[in-house]
Parts: sequence; structure tokens; C-alpha cells
Amino acid sequence: MSHSSDDTTDLLVEMAVDQEIASLLAAIEQEEIPDRLSKLAIELQNALVEKRRRDVKS
Repeated sequence: MSHSSDDTTDLLVEMAVDQEIASLLAAIEQEEIPDRLSKLAIELQNALVEKRRRDVKS
């Protein structure tokens, strides 16, 4: 089974995007995180979990 030129191009673009995302995540992980931002992230995560639980029960 051979890939068309479009499939190969799509795959290369997807791999480039994946690499860019990985690079950005690595850079973010190296940054210091202020306490306030960490607390807000935890609150957001908890709110999303609660919303998901309510949505599943509906």
C-alpha cells in the first residue's frame, strides 16, 4: 500500500507540528511557575473535573 504525495505531506506537517508542540512544552516545563498560577491551575482542573462529572450524570 503506497502513500500519495498528499498523505506524505500531511504526515510531514503533522510531525512538524508535533515537534513544535513538544518543543514548546519542554520550554514551558523549564519555566518557574508562580504560586498563584499553580493555585489557579489546580482550581481550573478541579472545576473541569466537576463539570465533566455533571455532564456524565446528565
